[in-house]
Amino acid sequence: MTTLRSAGARSIATAAIVMMAATALSQSARAQAAMNVDNFGRGGRVVDPGVRGGEPGAGGALPGLSDTQQQYFSAATAAFGQVQALPDGLGPRFNLDGCGGCHAYPMQGGSSPPTNPQVEVATKAGARNIVPPFISSNGPIREARFIRNPDGSPDGGVHNIFVITGRSDAPGCKIRQPDFVAALHANNITFRIPTPTFGLGLVEAVPDDALEAALAANIYQKRALGISGRFNRSGNDGTITRFGWKAQNKSLLIFAGEAYNVEQGVTNELFPNERETDPKCRFTNMPEDQTPLTPISPSTGSPSADFASTTTLFAGFMRLLAPPTPASSTAMVASAASTTAVSSASAAASVSRGRQIFANVGCEACHLKSLTTGHSSINGFDNVTFEPLSDFALHDMGWGLADGVSQGLATGREFRTAPLWGVGQRLFFLHDGRANNLIDAIEQHASPESEANVVIHNYNALPATDKQALVNYLRSL
Repeated sequence: MTTLRSAGARSIATAAIVMMAATALSQSARAQAAMNVDNFGRGGRVVDPGVRGGEPGAGGALPGLSDTQQQYFSAATAAFGQVQALPDGLGPRFNLDGCGGCHAYPMQGGSSPPTNPQVEVATKAGARNIVPPFISSNGPIREARFIRNPDGSPDGGVHNIFVITGRSDAPGCKIRQPDFVAALHANNITFRIPTPTFGLGLVEAVPDDALEAALAANIYQKRALGISGRFNRSGNDGTITRFGWKAQNKSLLIFAGEAYNVEQGVTNELFPNERETDPKCRFTNMPEDQTPLTPISPSTGSPSADFASTTTLFAGFMRLLAPPTPASSTAMVASAASTTAVSSASAAASVSRGRQIFANVGCEACHLKSLTTGHSSINGFDNVTFEPLSDFALHDMGWGLADGVSQGLATGREFRTAPLWGVGQRLFFLHDGRANNLIDAIEQHASPESEANVVIHNYNALPATDKQALVNYLRSL
């Protein structure tokens, strides 16, 4: 497992980049908060106050872990932050060269950072990739899926943005990028952005019957709002799948293995086959990541991690990662409060009112407030009630958000309810990152045949002060 051995130094570099980006964005957020702060409870034009201030409240381990589990989490964190290179790992086709690059903001494990690393990786190590028009330095990290094959049959698979052709560590490889411009012109392309991974171990630990009971608990409210919802399920054992934009992945281990192979091109024990057919672009034996039969050297500091595959460590990082912590009611305007007439009490009142409005208009019909885990052998997971603000079910979002891609039981118009915990510090919204503010994200839930139409009608009927309060509440999360 050579890819893990250099993880420590590389993860430090990744962390430094994230910290610099976070500092720059924090300054921008403070300026935006200063401009928008008088919307707290005062009416006028409704605005998204932007990324909330205060501490990130994310990126650490679940509380209550044993010393052994904490050591494992530290090793897994380093693995998640490593940068891939040839010949150890990076595949012939890829979207980025590390998990930590995609899941970077506000801390490792999150979503797209303010500066998109895909622009830089396009020509890294001498690569000759062309940055496609849907990738920009200040836009979200994206993967591309083609909707149809050339013969018109359904595709839906990921077509990697970059290739290793031209890289100094890939001599002799001469493969080409897909023709993304033609796909754009043919309206044959759709995008996905990284989903945050905070708190996913708790999500994994919720029993199926608890998810089913939560979905059924507000059935009469759903019917009144025109909302149905159903779970995506494994085609093998029929159990609920819950990870990914369409809840297409069953477990965090499968989620990690698929992403390692699809996003970075690294073959592993779950996805052992190379996706590229040109033998001149294969520089390692398959699978590139596998369980070591002897402990790696130097040691990670965790005996169990020393015998774990990198894929397993990725899953362990996500499993033991704590959920995001909401800000205090005034945190997102704390930096501006000293220079404005807005009081802490006014900010707190707006956020509190927004929480109630969120429930009143019907948002909680899908974005359920809380779930509870079952019995677990892992410290900190047994019968824990947490607040992801999601039912993890599929809902028909209509033609406006439809991507034409089916995954498992999910149709081209269905998406898993996005968990809203931590949304106060996200930069990009919806499955393809088309929205960069919460107001646009809310309004785009409405479209022909969308289950959210009545809820968005209720939202649109609110006075401006109530709309603002709802947005302020979301930014406090």
